Amino acid sequence: MKKYGFVYIWRDRKHNRYYIGSHWGSTEDGYICSSKWMKKSFKRRPEDFKRRIIETDITDVKYTRSREYYWLQLIDSSQLGKKYYNRSTMTSILYLDGT
Repeated sequence: MKKYGFVYIWRDRKHNRYYIGSHWGSTEDGYICSSKWMKKSFKRRPEDFKRRIIETDITDVKYTRSREYYWLQLIDSSQLGKKYYNRSTMTSILYLDGT
């Protein structure tokens, strides 16, 4: 399976909460997200979640992270941890140096 980067948004329809993230792999590889909070909710009630791919076919890992960062910056910081499972917009920027 060919690997590529993509940025996604999950919607939790029960709580009207979202999660933005990115992944290097495939949209079909079963990846959920890196948030323990969101994964825990997803495992309890997967029927309440729907993922939408925002960007796909990104050919560079660092660029994938930078695109995630772009989308995270659009979130009003007062909504982090409330309307969003994301608690910070800085998580993706930590990975831009390849660590």
